[in-house]
Amino acid sequence: RTPREPSRGARRAAAMEALAQAITTLPPDAVDRQRLLECLGNAERNVRALKHKEASKWVMQVGAQLHKLGGDALKIAERVFQHAVFLAKQLDDGAPDFIAVEFESNNTELGDAYTWLGATEAALGKTAEAENHYKAAARAVEERGVVELGDKLLHQAIFFRNRKMREKYDAVVKKWEQVILRAGEEGSEREGDVALLHATCALLQEKSMGVSHLVGGVGGGGPDSKENLQAIKGQTLAAELRAGRLAETAMRLEAHPLKPQGATPLADVFELAASTYDRVRNRRLAIVNISKSLASVAGAKRFAGLAPMGEMRRMVEGDDTVVWKPELVGKWLGPGEGGEDLPRTLPETASDEEKEALKKRLEKEELDRVKLPQVMFATINHVFKVGDSWKMRGGKPGLPPVMENAEAVGKQCYVLGQQMFAAEAWKECQRPLRAAAALLMHQPFQQGAACHYLACAYFHENNRAFGGKNEKLMQFAAGAFQSAAAARLSLGPKHPKAIKEAVGSLLFLARVLSELKDFGNAERVHVQALEIARDALGDGAEETKQCLQSLMGLKQRMKQAET
Repeated sequence: RTPREPSRGARRAAAMEALAQAITTLPPDAVDRQRLLECLGNAERNVRALKHKEASKWVMQVGAQLHKLGGDALKIAERVFQHAVFLAKQLDDGAPDFIAVEFESNNTELGDAYTWLGATEAALGKTAEAENHYKAAARAVEERGVVELGDKLLHQAIFFRNRKMREKYDAVVKKWEQVILRAGEEGSEREGDVALLHATCALLQEKSMGVSHLVGGVGGGGPDSKENLQAIKGQTLAAELRAGRLAETAMRLEAHPLKPQGATPLADVFELAASTYDRVRNRRLAIVNISKSLASVAGAKRFAGLAPMGEMRRMVEGDDTVVWKPELVGKWLGPGEGGEDLPRTLPETASDEEKEALKKRLEKEELDRVKLPQVMFATINHVFKVGDSWKMRGGKPGLPPVMENAEAVGKQCYVLGQQMFAAEAWKECQRPLRAAAALLMHQPFQQGAACHYLACAYFHENNRAFGGKNEKLMQFAAGAFQSAAAARLSLGPKHPKAIKEAVGSLLFLARVLSELKDFGNAERVHVQALEIARDALGDGAEETKQCLQSLMGLKQRMKQAET
């Protein structure tokens, strides 16, 4: 008599039991085994209730923890996700099997399970299996909408990009473009602007990574080597893509009240563009994008009555500034995306009209890169007015923020001022640094840094523009150095880094006072700095030696002045 085959339910129970046994082999201090077994128990209860999709979610929770653990746990995670795939393919509530065809490309849980399985297999070095399962994840959600399908294509793109599989990467990105463009075609099945903008943001973010890593490469060799120049080109293209179409798409999405929770913050886009420009040593465009990031942070936080940039532009320029447009998607391997760039020169035989058209195009491109939109210019000016009306003084710990979201906006002002200072824009950096000092009164260490930079800016502006003879600027510098020292000293002697910075500010203050011929106060400040350094840092500290040396130099200048 042939033995009876176990039922489908019995096979599922046996599979769950095998996974539980595998989990118990893991070291108890490596993972919360009790929690993982509870998740498997919840999955088993849902299977008995014929809620297979819900059971698959519980199983994926187990697999995610094992995947995060890595090492030997990855092999168990692979089995766990294989079972999650199996459960996600089953129909809930005992529906007949022939109904399954209706859900082949409309199954979120199956798409997630395949994605996790692909990621685990990639970590195990099973490249072929991982590629197949990433593709299966996309097929499982083809009818779920442009955002969900885009998420699965993103995983494919990252997989191919990390492995330098260029042809397959190009194919995925081009497919992703077509998915979004088809979803945006006019008709009854057209997706909404929010979904299209959200999907386009994700695509453009991945394109910026693609041009940076695959078009540009990792660089190498000398500064003028082919590899290094190619890497700089890739980074520059990535920065232009982020500061251009990605920022435009994010700003349009920002204006929609129904934007998704995980939407890309506009400020982050500009900040990333700024850091990329800084990496290729384009300080001017780095400063422009940090300025835009400051405006975006202030708007998103609704600082001092402001509104998000997308909303403000919509109020000024109308609803057309928030709709999705096909040109936002771009064309992979086209101009600016790894293909041939538009010409920047013309042959000598070109007509005057062609030369004039090229000149206007290049001027517009440059203006688009460096000019702040009107709403951003007005926003930044609004923020800087906080510093314009502020009376210079040092902060201290325990103070409440001067206004709501002062810290977030103040730190962005500081970053902008610091970048301008590094570019030797002594006059231009003063307003952002002063605003930072005003807004960071409750963060004395960072406020001290802002005041110190501000004082140095006054000092350098005086030397460059007035030959060191503008007494008013020197007085401003003295006040800022004094505030910087006060803010840092407020943290007390148990903060040696703050003490060292405060001593530096006091020595700079003494130098300014000596140049103002106020030798008495300059000597007093020197003595104060020396006492602080000795008490907090000791006689052998470098700062203490600097104080002694500077004091001796001051006494020599005082003798020279007397004679």
